[in-house]
Amino acid sequence: MEITQRTATLDDAAVLLTWRNNPSAREFSLHTELIPSDEHLEWLTARLERVQLEPFFLFAVDHEVIGMSRLDAVSESAEKYKISILVDPNQHGKGMGTSILNMTCEVFFSLHPNNTIVANVHQHNYVSQKLFTNSGFQLLHSEGNFLHFEKTL
Repeated sequence: MEITQRTATLDDAAVLLTWRNNPSAREFSLHTELIPSDEHLEWLTARLERVQLEPFFLFAVDHEVIGMSRLDAVSESAEKYKISILVDPNQHGKGMGTSILNMTCEVFFSLHPNNTIVANVHQHNYVSQKLFTNSGFQLLHSEGNFLHFEKTL
């Protein structure tokens, strides 16, 4: 099974919104409310304008999208990027999150070897905690309901 990676486009809006509004994704999100499609399209359009500096990837197996990752610059630091990952709920438990995270880190660090990737993981999202820990992220601290992880080369 080969996983392919490509840059997100506006054509991905519907699947991204479906994944984001899925109850399993909302449960551990910073913002747990449903996102309306017009608001999502407006956000995605603006976000894709920054894709050259802030990567946004879709991943597929046999041309079927299975997940996404996104790296957003942290405003307080020019050298830190916050990662967000979503896996198609139909693909949960198959190791896709590990592949997506590792592929994203490999591409990012090949372009930005001196930068840091940060992740904010809900304290009850044990699957994601294990995912980031097993991929070499270090737990730094907690704030509210979220644990803060970092990874550098």
